[in-house]
Amino acid sequence: MKTKARSDSIRKRRNIEEKYSWDRISDSDSERKSHKSRAIVAAGIVLLFFITYIFKLYEVQVSDHEYYSVKSDSNRIRIRPVQATRGIIYDRAGKILAENINTFDLIIKKERISDIDLLLQKLSRLMSIDKAKQENLKEQFMNRRLKDLTIIEDITLDEYSKIAVDQHIVPSIELAPKSKRKYLSPLSTSHIIGYVGKVSDDDLESDVVKIHEGMTEIGKIGLERFYQNILSGEPGYEKLETDALGEVIRTIETKEPIRGKDVYLTIDLDMQNYIYEMVKDKEGAVVVMNPNNGDILSFVSFPGYDTNLFTKSISQKDYSGLINNKRKPLINRVISGQYPPGSTLKPFIGLIALDENIIDSSKLVNCDGAYELKNHKRPFKCWKKTGHGDADLSYSLTQSCDVFFYRVAELTGIDTISEKLYKYGFGQKTYLDMYGEKDGLIPDRAWKRKTKQEPWYPGETLNVGIGQGYFLATPMQLTLSTAVLAKDGLTFTPHILSSYQDTKKNKLYKYLPDQNKFIVNMPEQYHLEIVKRAMWRVVNEKGVGTASNMKKVGNIEYAGKTGTAQVYSLDAGKSDKKQLQDHALFISYAPYENPEIIVTVIVEHGGGGSTTAAPIARNIIDFYMKRKTQKVSMHD
Repeated sequence: MKTKARSDSIRKRRNIEEKYSWDRISDSDSERKSHKSRAIVAAGIVLLFFITYIFKLYEVQVSDHEYYSVKSDSNRIRIRPVQATRGIIYDRAGKILAENINTFDLIIKKERISDIDLLLQKLSRLMSIDKAKQENLKEQFMNRRLKDLTIIEDITLDEYSKIAVDQHIVPSIELAPKSKRKYLSPLSTSHIIGYVGKVSDDDLESDVVKIHEGMTEIGKIGLERFYQNILSGEPGYEKLETDALGEVIRTIETKEPIRGKDVYLTIDLDMQNYIYEMVKDKEGAVVVMNPNNGDILSFVSFPGYDTNLFTKSISQKDYSGLINNKRKPLINRVISGQYPPGSTLKPFIGLIALDENIIDSSKLVNCDGAYELKNHKRPFKCWKKTGHGDADLSYSLTQSCDVFFYRVAELTGIDTISEKLYKYGFGQKTYLDMYGEKDGLIPDRAWKRKTKQEPWYPGETLNVGIGQGYFLATPMQLTLSTAVLAKDGLTFTPHILSSYQDTKKNKLYKYLPDQNKFIVNMPEQYHLEIVKRAMWRVVNEKGVGTASNMKKVGNIEYAGKTGTAQVYSLDAGKSDKKQLQDHALFISYAPYENPEIIVTVIVEHGGGGSTTAAPIARNIIDFYMKRKTQKVSMHD
């Protein structure tokens, strides 16, 4: 029994050993299979990483090499724009009107600024920075076109030496050389030349001016703006290699800027300054033009202002002073001042009536001091209360009789008047080479219906007949219309540019007046002579002409027409009370037989044209003739 029991025990143990032996064999195979699978996955992952690496390496080194090369260079290479020197502006005799001077600005490269507020805190330890200056610096920081932050413009060496003592507070500040605009006759030429200023968002949207990369200043108004593309030149650049801290190591490449072209104007600076000295205490405009080619010899809008204030960031105090000045010095009255022409319109009304056979040279109108219009309550008064008696066209122009032209205007009608005045240059731009020119206004039925929603009344036609009412003209328009009359319809577009010179190519480009010449279809010569002779009588017939009391200009005879335009303005002392303020006007040309200059004068609130405007024109003609004689003597 014991033997049998032992035998069963041995058998059971063997069965258990065999069972566990097979399990161990089975686990070993499974592990081998698991290791193999993991090895394959690992190899796949490594292979994937390797393929990705090779792909990226190919992308960087081959397919996108240029992109990454440029990106790499941008971390160590900096492009610094070099501004071109602006062209010089000269008058007709070669006298400088606008030039460039070398100066320094205290700046910080914007790429070295991470926190503008922190920078302002540090700067305040170096110098006094008020709230307005802080706002200005923040605006510069936000302006993407500006590469530098200008802290102080036109800094002197003494100012810089004081700051340099504590420069460790803001070590990134530096002196930068700069070419700055300087105007040599700023007051008298302010409305011709204009000024330059910082490039603004509006400038970027302009379809007219060309703005180069890195350009920071641009012509804002006047000829600086109109001829911006000629004067500006083309900026260059410096390609600089920098270290990790942004410090310049060396200059890799340099492209020199192309200097702007020099511009020569038709303006006579001596005459310009002479006129400005005569009128600087008044408000108004003076234009002197050569009718034989359209040259503008003088262009004076007064008062002027100091354009040098704008060559650096103008202070708020100075700018507010200009804006709030009651004399309105910023208005260019020559091209944007719109005035009732008063009696200076009468020669053209007379020409229209003659041309339309409404009147002839012998047509008489009785003036007893007023004109009665049918169905109108009040009479239309003449400036001479006692009247002029029976007056024909010549006498009425010489004496500036209002009643005669009331009657002529009524007979001619507003439709004919408005249509015919257009050809003399009224109601449209003269296309002078300057921005901001106004159209003036020739009122008619359609205009009044559109703007006033009212019909045209007969009395309004009478007002137009003497250059009053809704009618408006600019001094430039009056100058051109006088030239049309003086030259019997042979007309040139007014212009201020004479030529410009490319200093690099040493080539001079001249303005060609004949390309801007046109003929106005004028009334017959006999009618022209009636009106022109009457304008001669205005100045030369003693005791008759409204401007005949003036001193003669040597042996030169000239022609003209006075004008007094009545306008309402608020009394400065009583803001709710209107006062009648007369503008003084005078149009003229000289010499009478062979015109060389047209002179137009408008003095706001100057009183009568014969007492205020005409003497100014007479002095200008005298100045021109004496200068002409001196030049002839010098050549002899």
